[in-house]
Formats: sequence, C-alpha cells, structure tokens
Amino acid sequence: LNQACLAHQAFSQQSQRFPRRSSPSSMALAEAQATTSVALRLIEWASRFQKVVQAGEIAGERLFHPECQWRDLVLLTWNIQTFEGCGSVSSALEEARPNVGELVLAPLDDAKAIVGEDWTSADGQVISGWFSVQTAAARGVARVALSPDGEGFDRCSGLFTSMTELIGHEEIIGFRRPLGHELHAVHGRSKPAKVKDHPYVLIIGGGQSGLMLAARLKHLQVPTLVVEKLARPGDSWRRRYSSLHLHDVIWLCDMPYMPFPDHFPVYLSKDQYADWLDLYAEAMGLDFQGSTEVLKASYDPSSQQWSVQLQQEGCQIEILKPAHVVLATGNAGRPKTPTFVGMDNFLGKVLHSSQFPGCSVNAPDWQGQRCVVVGSNTSAHDISQDLWEHGSEVTMLQRSPGCVIKTGRMRELAAAGGYSEEARKKGVTIAACDLRGAATPYGLRIPDCKAWVERIKVDDAEFYAQLDDAGWRQTFGEDETGLYMMFLRTFRGYYFDIGASQLVADRKIKLQSGTSIAEVKPRSVVLDNGHELPCDVLVLATGYQNMSELVERLISPEVAQAIGPCWGLGSGVAGDEGPWEGELRNMWKPTAQPGLWFQGGNISLCRFHSLHLALQLKAKYEKIFDLAPAECSNF
Repeated sequence: LNQACLAHQAFSQQSQRFPRRSSPSSMALAEAQATTSVALRLIEWASRFQKVVQAGEIAGERLFHPECQWRDLVLLTWNIQTFEGCGSVSSALEEARPNVGELVLAPLDDAKAIVGEDWTSADGQVISGWFSVQTAAARGVARVALSPDGEGFDRCSGLFTSMTELIGHEEIIGFRRPLGHELHAVHGRSKPAKVKDHPYVLIIGGGQSGLMLAARLKHLQVPTLVVEKLARPGDSWRRRYSSLHLHDVIWLCDMPYMPFPDHFPVYLSKDQYADWLDLYAEAMGLDFQGSTEVLKASYDPSSQQWSVQLQQEGCQIEILKPAHVVLATGNAGRPKTPTFVGMDNFLGKVLHSSQFPGCSVNAPDWQGQRCVVVGSNTSAHDISQDLWEHGSEVTMLQRSPGCVIKTGRMRELAAAGGYSEEARKKGVTIAACDLRGAATPYGLRIPDCKAWVERIKVDDAEFYAQLDDAGWRQTFGEDETGLYMMFLRTFRGYYFDIGASQLVADRKIKLQSGTSIAEVKPRSVVLDNGHELPCDVLVLATGYQNMSELVERLISPEVAQAIGPCWGLGSGVAGDEGPWEGELRNMWKPTAQPGLWFQGGNISLCRFHSLHLALQLKAKYEKIFDLAPAECSNF
C-alpha cells in the first residue's frame, strides 16, 4: 500500500458515512472534514513508519516524540514489552526488524466495531487511530497516537501493537471450523492418538487460568494436557467458603469462545462459577486430568524437553515429556500459615481462610462463637461478614493499612471501559474492550489512577470518615495511585466493599488496627498492643505463597532465582521492588528458563493474554522461526 492509496481509502470510508442522499448540516460536514484530516495525518505517519522499518532507517527518522512509549504484545518483538523514550523505541524496532519481514499497515476496517473507537482527536493536539498490521508471520492491530512537535511535524507519542493470529495457522473457528467427521468411508480407520500420552504443552493447574489457555491451544491445534490436583476444574472454587462471590462484574469475567448466558447475575456465586468451569472444560473438549499431583519437573536442554513426574489418585508415578510447561496455578499458591507463641495450647479451632467452610455449613454452631480474624483484605472481610451474619462475635485484626473501595465504584470503572450490559447491547464486544484497555502502557495510566483516587476521596468522604472513626487505616498506595496499581504491583492489600466495611463502621465487626498476635492462650489471644481478646475460633486470612515458591518447590531454587519475581511492574514500592520493567514480570512471555511459562492474574487478564501465550506456543510448535531471516533474541 502506498500513501496515495491509503489516503484515498480513508477518504472513501469517510464519504460513506455521509451519503449524498441527504444533505449534512454544516456542523456535520465540518466534523467529517476534521475526521478525514485526522485520518490522513495518521495514514501519512503509518506510511513513513512502514517504509523506514523495512529499510532499517529507524534511528535517524523523525518518527517518534522524545517521550514516546511503545507497548508490544508479541506482534513485532515476540515478547510482551514496553519501551520508553525515543531511543529505546528506535533500538527495539531495529532489533525486531529482521524478524518482522514485510510490514504492512492499513486503516483498520470497521474499527468502531472491532475496538470500539475510530479516528480520534483530543484538544486538537493528540490524534489517534487504529490500523491492521501484517508481518511475514502474523497479523495484528496497532494503535498510533500522534502529537505535533514545535515545528508542527507529527511525531508518535504512543504506539501499541498486538498479535491476533499467525498466518497459515489461524484458529479453527467460524468459517474454519472442522467438519467433525469425514464424509466418506475409510477402510481400517484408526483412532487418533491420545493427547495425554504425548502432550506438546503441559498445563499445571486446571482452574480458569489453565482452562482458558487450553481452549486457545485447542483451537490452534497444539496437543495440550491440563492436570489439576483436585478432581474437577471448579473444585478450587467449590471448596471455598459458602458466601464467596466474584467481586468483579460478570462482563469482566467472560471466558474465550463461551460468554455467560444473559440470565446470569451481575456477581456470580463461587458455586455458579465452579459449575461453569466444569461445563467449559467439557464444552471446549479439553484434555483434562484431575486428581493429579505434580511431584517434580526437570528440563533437559539437549532434548529440549521436560521430565514431569505425575501421580494420579496416589497411584503409580507417571512421567510425561512435554516440550513446554505452563504454571497456571494463579497467584495464590500454598496458604501462608503463620505460627504464634502458644498456638499448640489453644483449645479452640484454627483455620486458614482456605479451610473456612462458610457459616451456612452447620449454621447453628457459629451462634455466639467468639472469632478473631487475622488479616484485613478481601477474604478477611468476607469471612468476618459471614460470621457476623450468623451470630458470631467478630474481631478483625488489621496488621497493615488497606484499600477499601465501594463495589459500586468498581462497577462504574468497569462500565467506563465498556464492560456493562449497556455497552453489550450497543454491540461492544469484550474483545474490543480488552484491546482498547491494553493500548495504554501501565506507566502512562498512573496520572489517571491518581485523579480517580482524588475524585473518590471527595465523593465518598463520609464513607471514609466513618471507617476512620472506627479505627480503619486506609491507604491508596504509597504514591496514591489506588487499588488498580496495588493489584498490578503486589496482588494484595484491597477489598471491594459488599457490606463488611459498613459493619466495621457501625462497630458490629470490631477492629483492632496496627497490631497482630503476640501470644495465644487456651481461650484467648493476646495482641502486641496489650489487648487480650476471648477467642473460640481463630481464622488466618493471611494470604498465599506466590508462583516463585511453586517454581522453587517443583523445579529448583536455582531456576526460581534465575527467573525472578512472577508478578509486579518493578515500581519500587514495598512488595514490588525495582528495577522498573513496565510489564507484569514473567507473565505470558518467555522466561529465563526455556520451555517454562506462566499464566495467572485475574480473570480478565488471563482471558486477554491467554491468546498471546497461545500464539507463542503455536509458533514454537510449528517451528515458524525456522523460516525466519534471523532468530529473535527474545524467542
């Protein structure tokens, strides 16, 4: 495509939006002309970008703003990376260029339907638009944001690129769906080989994270086996406390290829979600092996294969030799269970939150029980509320400041991103919302996060004043960026209020803040602030080990150390030590250990990035880079 063709295409598209059968008002005509002008400027920049990348003249070209940021999701770098500053962006493009091959950018057809927005202009300065992208190996999309420099020359201030499919290896869905069976007789027809005997990819963890990736790989025809310690995919949810519900709205929680029915509630119960996971695995035809524990895994560089020891239902040990292992156990590994002086002498019950059955089980037994809950994040609040609702006397121990947000505020945020019934009725797809939301690098989201925090401080001032009066220690993060950055940085420290916070404010749930347990006596706990609390039940809502601990236990401490942290941005705050990386560390992308990958996070991130991880694994399976001009250093 040359510049003239692109310009003509854009003008034709704009003309179709204002057909000649009706005379548009002068305002509409001016708007159309302005939109066409924006489109032409973006197309002109895309044409220059396309030429210089292929010519290898990136560093010397006036393409990028000095503070430009480029986020690439596999399309050009075969990695998930963000590059900050003109020099970094130019160098990264230069390094990726040999693997890109022929590069073609064209205005994204029907961008409004695909990503929910078209050519846009903000304050007449920053303009942006979406393009389809094709390289030698893949197709994808790009979002380009331009701003004029001091000489009025358009330079890129933000670039986003994301792979959507591999050329010649597209998903077998829609028009490519399989027939199901051959339409002629075959003498001596043989059964297909069982995937479980020779998987190319072994996914450890059969909850939502593992199932979403397995479904992607199924549609890409990559032999994949999912193994899960529990019997069924939904059992990890089914075993949690009875009052548990998803705290994200249903539109954020769809899984690939199979959206929830319209009659499902806004907030699913844990049992509804557990049943859905069982159904999903069956409907997707996934190779799932439950009641299977992974004992040990080791990698052989010479054969480029793993040796993974499995034991199903305590029977004989089985060894599989996949090329790739994906840890999809989520960000919650083994329970963290602290010990306190005197615990052995305690005459009551001690439960980790993962063992708490919920009060609907033997409800009368909880009446009048004196319960102390150690912790103050989501599980601690949910359990405290459940205990209070069933007649227990509850004291929650807040050991460190936490971030409480009204659930209604989170629903507003989701709706602003297009995750709502209203957006769905307008034809906005979850895929469009995911793409549009991912287009902004994490570092550039910080100002908006801070502005949102300042707004809710004002709008919900009375709510926070009541909590403060009750002794609650509220934080919006070290740099006041709020809950979302806390999630990305540490995956902890917050709670979406569904009633427990009001119980704290009303003193119905008692609160001890800035303290923990110094000693446990037979019928009480002594806090390090000197208070002694009568106690019949001690609930430890103290969290879980991270994925690094799992690597250390299953593979080796050396591999865990080589890989480094599995989550966090490297923002330099407590729990997310630097250096700054700008992407979630080691998630959905190559790691320091060949053949080892991670799939985790919340439901929406797992849904979106499962595609990027699946595409990388498919490229490995098909040996796509055997035909590439040069091996990508990241791949």
